[in-house]
Amino acid sequence: MIVKNENLDIPHGNTVIWRYVGLDKFLDLLMSQELFFTNAAKMSDKYEGLIPKRNQDYLLKSIKNEGLSREEAELERQIRLQQIHSLKKLTLLNCWTINQSESYALWKIYLGGSKSGIAIRTTVSKLTKAIKKGNDSFNEDIFLSKVKYTDFIKEEPENRFNIITTKNKFYDYEKELRLFIFHYPLSEGGIRPPYEVSIGRRLKVDLNELIDEIYLSPFVGKWFDKTLIEILNKVNPSLIRKIKNSEISDE
Repeated sequence: MIVKNENLDIPHGNTVIWRYVGLDKFLDLLMSQELFFTNAAKMSDKYEGLIPKRNQDYLLKSIKNEGLSREEAELERQIRLQQIHSLKKLTLLNCWTINQSESYALWKIYLGGSKSGIAIRTTVSKLTKAIKKGNDSFNEDIFLSKVKYTDFIKEEPENRFNIITTKNKFYDYEKELRLFIFHYPLSEGGIRPPYEVSIGRRLKVDLNELIDEIYLSPFVGKWFDKTLIEILNKVNPSLIRKIKNSEISDE
């Protein structure tokens, strides 16, 4: 399922990655044993899946150099940008963060106003193995890459791989590793998958392979530990031993 591509920056298999989620999303993962891939158009960053502003400006200049008038060049630029935007709606994402240890800032960001949540600690290798062992009934190409943070793509700025692995420098604190799936218009040979692309897809994974450790939110009381153990005891007792208290003190 995981497919390599020369345009991608794939980290070493031992690279430690994290996913911070609220209790509701973790319970969904436990019950479904599925990772959820969100449609890129639903991401909070409105520039997600689009070329940086500097590249958009440079695109206009390069088109004008082809001998077109300013009006013709602007029209051609808008056509190309619209094509890129259309492909954004046909792209699905599942995001992780690369870090050796917990991040106080990411706990705050991904839990929002809630205190209840967990962080899954794993590695790139375990993530890819978990997907393979999940043996999902619908097999399609899944790509994996580190995200680059820049306001200008130097090479092949309209390359779909380069676009989806680039984010604005404002987000470099995320240190993101992302899984992504490309779909294509039916008119260009794309297939209709057994799920609604505009919503996203669920992908079966082996949770025992995926989860190395389960870190408890540093903002919850002792009751949370007991509650989580009770839940795991019913759905997947083998994960209980993987529970860890956060090393962050928020007293």
